[in-house]
Amino acid sequence: AIEQVKSSADSMTHGAPMDIFQHLAVDLDAEGRYVFLNAIANHLRYPNSHTHYFSCCLLYLFAQAREEALQEQITRVLLERLIVNRPHPWGLLITFIELIKNPSFKFWSHEFVHCAPEVEKLFESVARSCTVKTANVREPETTEVH
Repeated sequence: AIEQVKSSADSMTHGAPMDIFQHLAVDLDAEGRYVFLNAIANHLRYPNSHTHYFSCCLLYLFAQAREEALQEQITRVLLERLIVNRPHPWGLLITFIELIKNPSFKFWSHEFVHCAPEVEKLFESVARSCTVKTANVREPETTEVH
């Protein structure tokens, strides 16, 4: 099963659709790229293969970006959706959590994360709210019946 997941991820990143996505992400101007990334983020919804595809697409574009401006725009698109009131779509949360927790993306080492103390605090706050441990959730108290 694991091999099947790895092969599907490889086939996704080495295909014509991803080449088109990469071409658009690199060659569009800043405004066009923003609209393009928002269109992708609109598909980060509930757990299904469609959401998985577009989550992998955004993460791949982030990882393969040669310019930090593209990585910053991807982060901006995700962050704009996370700072609004809950509930957040499952796919959005999973994508952002993967981005900040997976060391291969080196998210916390990017300059735009530390450009100002307010921005850094915002990232840390959103990261904390997205990665709340289940241990913090109170278990309902049970009463014993004798």
